[in-house]
Amino acid sequence: MSSAQNIKKSIMAPVLDNNPIALQVLGVCSALAVTTKLETAFVMTLAVTFVTALSNFSVSLIRYH
Repeated sequence: MSSAQNIKKSIMAPVLDNNPIALQVLGVCSALAVTTKLETAFVMTLAVTFVTALSNFSVSLIRYH
């Protein structure tokens, strides 16, 4: 690797690759969405709940396998 690539990696890695705050915010974007209709909010709530439950189940299967 050249020096320029090392410098670029040193600057960008903490911002994009190793930034838990940014990754957590991306994970809750759908839960923070704003809607003006109750029907849309209800469907979004069901979708977020389903995805959270499914991911929890998947992680449990992997962890206890």
